[in-house]
Formats: sequence, C-alpha cells, structure tokens
Amino acid sequence: MSSRKIALALPIVFSMVAGFATAGSLTEPVATAVVTPPATAADWSGPFAGVFVGYGDGSYRQQGLGSLGQVVDVDDALAGMRIGHNWQNGGQVFGFDVSLSSGIDGSTPRGTPGNWPCQEGDCNVSIDSLFTLRGRYGGLVAPSTLIYGTAGFASAQIEGGVRNSAQQGSSQAHGYTVGLGIEHKFSDRFSVYGEANYIDLGTLEFGIADAKNRFEGKGDFSTILVGLNYHF
Repeated sequence: MSSRKIALALPIVFSMVAGFATAGSLTEPVATAVVTPPATAADWSGPFAGVFVGYGDGSYRQQGLGSLGQVVDVDDALAGMRIGHNWQNGGQVFGFDVSLSSGIDGSTPRGTPGNWPCQEGDCNVSIDSLFTLRGRYGGLVAPSTLIYGTAGFASAQIEGGVRNSAQQGSSQAHGYTVGLGIEHKFSDRFSVYGEANYIDLGTLEFGIADAKNRFEGKGDFSTILVGLNYHF
C-alpha cells in the first residue's frame, strides 16, 4: 500500500469512526412534533489513555559502497498504546500525546537483480519499535466529534542492511511525523478514533559500508490507525 493508497483510504477510516456519531440516532416516526433541546458539546479536557491497531506501509532505498542499492518495501500490521492530555476552549481542542507501538519490516531476496544483488543474504529493513511525541489541535464538527491534526517528534529502533554481512546492523533513528484524525466520544469516558500518519525517520544507519561510512537506507512510511481512548 503506497502513500497515495493511504490517502485514498483516509475517507474510509473517517467514515468508520463517524458511524459511531450517528449510531442510534434514528427513531420511529411520531405523529406529533418533538422539540429537541440543543446538544451540549462533549468535554474533551483532561488526560486520556488508550490503545490502537493499524497498518503501516512504505519503502527504503539502500545505499553505500559508493552507489545506490535495492529498494526494500516495508509493511505490516502494528499495535500500540497512547497517553495524552487535552485542553478545550469552546469548540477548539488542543493538547499532546505520547505513543509507543510495534513497527513494520520487509526484505528483498538475495540475488535480486539491481545495482548489487544482495549476495550474502537478503537486503532488509526493520522498524522494530516506534515512539512519537506529538502536539494536537482540532475543532468540534459535532457536539461529540472532533477532527484534529498532529505534528511532532518520531524515534525508532531500527535494523537492516544485508544479512550475513558487515552491512547488517542496528541503530536509533529520529525524525518527524504529521497526521490527521477524527475522534468521537460515545460516552463521557470513552472515545474511538481513526488516523492517517506520515513518518520520516531521516537516514537509517545499518552496518558498515566502508572504513568511514555506515550502510544506509533512505525512505519513509505511512500508517492508518484505529483506536480506543479512556478519558479520566
């Protein structure tokens, strides 16, 4: 699934979450008019914690030894946990969250034609774990439904290179993430949400390319997440 496909899938994710906003809203027709009092906006302020599942997809071009190498596609299901805090000012909601999740990985088979054929083993890239610290800002589009954007810091433990060779290695990678989400409160304490996120961890450093340089990978990936939050 490419970043373009992630973008095309975003309306589907949003519609799944928005469905909770309308569930149970249909009533049987009645003969007399019913006066409905104005809906009161949900209170989003305070701390929250939750869990999520999703899918990630992207690609990394390996490089080193004086030339560009194989493109390694990375993808997988992922799961994680999140804590954060919101503040509310009328219809505006802002805050921060911290997340930790599993990662994604992929490999290109040994001997695949290209600038080099990964002679010793598979060319591979693995995002072993992913940490994010993000700011959040959004607005209410219904009394209990919030659309928000996020941006912040991303860090991951990574491994990759060419298996069974000096090019294989691991390191910590740092970069940034941006995203867009929709969240709906179906009670005072619980909410569901859907998100699409882009993550760029900069240049991934693997094993040894030569006496002075690391074997590297350059690329990025996107994620689609659905989750459940508890508001304290």
